[in-house]
Amino acid sequence: MRKKRIGIWVSALCILTLAGCSAAPSQAADGSGWREEWITLGPVLGVEPPEDGLTLLDNNTALTADDLYYAAWTIGDAEPYTNADGEAVELYEAQLDVLAYGCADEAHARAAAEEWQARQDEVYTNINRREERHNGQDYTAASYECGSERNPYRRGASAFGVCGKYAVSFELNCREDFDGDPAEILGRVLDGCHYGAGISD
Repeated sequence: MRKKRIGIWVSALCILTLAGCSAAPSQAADGSGWREEWITLGPVLGVEPPEDGLTLLDNNTALTADDLYYAAWTIGDAEPYTNADGEAVELYEAQLDVLAYGCADEAHARAAAEEWQARQDEVYTNINRREERHNGQDYTAASYECGSERNPYRRGASAFGVCGKYAVSFELNCREDFDGDPAEILGRVLDGCHYGAGISD
């Protein structure tokens, strides 16, 4: 399931020009030093170790040779699952996928975030979209239901944002019997997100 979601994101962005990869920043946008315990996505984003039972599953410093970064966290134990394409995957009670995508400039980053929202409208139902601000960064957040029977996750929450030339995506998807509130959990994650100094210039 994780690889399929990444494929949707990447295919939606293929019209954009990408820059090369960069090292992790030494300073956050608020002037504080970059912390070793943060999960770092390139020069873009540092995520404080989240609560709510979220466990780091994957952290690709550079998903491709381009300016694209990905990390994932899960809640609960993995169980085997065969998806609609007949592929064996591991399924969790909930999974958070975070993507940071470097574009040619801020205008292209905003176009990427808008494209992600358009894709969300095609895939999910009962979308409640709103504007939120967490730790100095603005996001378009949403809560939604997963209407397709092909998707084992039944509900979730997302947030899309733009910081300089980077578009960022957070998507927390949950199974039907998950007893947490996706929007509240994601809000706490966003409160612990830090952006690299200089990327919004």
